[in-house]
Amino acid sequence: MKHTLYPWDRGFTLRSWREEDSHAMADLHRRSIFASGEDHYTKEQQESWAHGLTANGYTECAKDGEVYIVAVDETDTPIAFCGYKNSEICGLYVDPAHQGRDIGRRLLFRAFINISQIKPDKITLSASAPAKTFYEKYGYKSVGERTYKTRGGIGINVYDMETDQIKYSDQLGPHNGRELSLMLAGQKRVAFFDELNPVEAFEPHISEGKICCHNFPEISQDLYDLIKIRESQLMSFDTAALYYLPGEEARMLELKAALLELTQRNTRERFFQLHRRVGKLLDYPDEAINYYIERRRQRLEEKHG
Repeated sequence: MKHTLYPWDRGFTLRSWREEDSHAMADLHRRSIFASGEDHYTKEQQESWAHGLTANGYTECAKDGEVYIVAVDETDTPIAFCGYKNSEICGLYVDPAHQGRDIGRRLLFRAFINISQIKPDKITLSASAPAKTFYEKYGYKSVGERTYKTRGGIGINVYDMETDQIKYSDQLGPHNGRELSLMLAGQKRVAFFDELNPVEAFEPHISEGKICCHNFPEISQDLYDLIKIRESQLMSFDTAALYYLPGEEARMLELKAALLELTQRNTRERFFQLHRRVGKLLDYPDEAINYYIERRRQRLEEKHG
C-alpha cells in the first residue's frame, strides 16, 4: 500500500496503530534497543531488555488502554512508534536506519497534543539512559533515577521524567487542550489544528459518528512555505485538520474560507476582521477574542508602527 506524502511529511507520515503493525514494531523495537551499543548498558542488559518482545504484547497493551502512534514510510511500513496511556508516555522507539529524520520529535509532540485533551497537570515518562538527553531537549526533567527490572530479569537504570506543570489560559486560546471535551458536550462546534493534530484522541468519536473531520492541506502548504523561508532546517508536521459536529459543515467551510483568506495579503482592518470572525466560528468568548486581537495589534505596532 502506497501513501501520498506531502512535502511537510519529509518522507514519512504518522497514523494510528493497526494490529498488523505489531510484528514490524517488535522488530524495530528490538533493533532500537541494541542501536546505542554498550555506552550505557552491557550486552547482557540489552538482551534482557529485548527479551520476550512479541507482536502479541502490543495487542495486549492496546487492550489495556495504551494508545500507539505509528510512523510509516510511503509503503506503509512501520519505522517508529510511540505509546501513551492517560498522561504517561509509555515508550518511543525509532528504527536505527531512520534515526536523525525528526521522527522521534514528531511522535513525541503528537502524543503530547493527544494527551493534552485530558488536561493533565504534567506529562510523565520513564527514560532509558540513552534516551534521557532526547527528552531533556524537549522540556522533560529528571525527577529520579531507579533500577527497572527488564523482561529478562536483569535490572537497568532508568530516569523518571516529567514536564513542568502545564498552564492553561482562559484568555489566549481558552479551548486549547479542551477541544474534544467541549465538542462532545456540544459547547464547541468546530475545532482547528494546524501543525499538531490530535488524531488519536478524536478517531474513536469520528468512527461513532459523533464528530466529523475535514483534512486541510492547503493551510499546511502555506505553513510549510513559511517555515522553508524562515528556518534553515525544515521540520515535519501533521496535516492541518478541521473537526466539526454533525450538521455544522457550513460553519466548518466558512471557517476554512476565513483561514485561507488570512494567508493572503490583507489590509490591517481586514486582518483583524478575519481574526474576529475566526474566533467567533471557533466559539471563543468575546473577552478571549478581544484579548487575542489586542495582543496581535500590539505586536504589529511594535514591528511596523
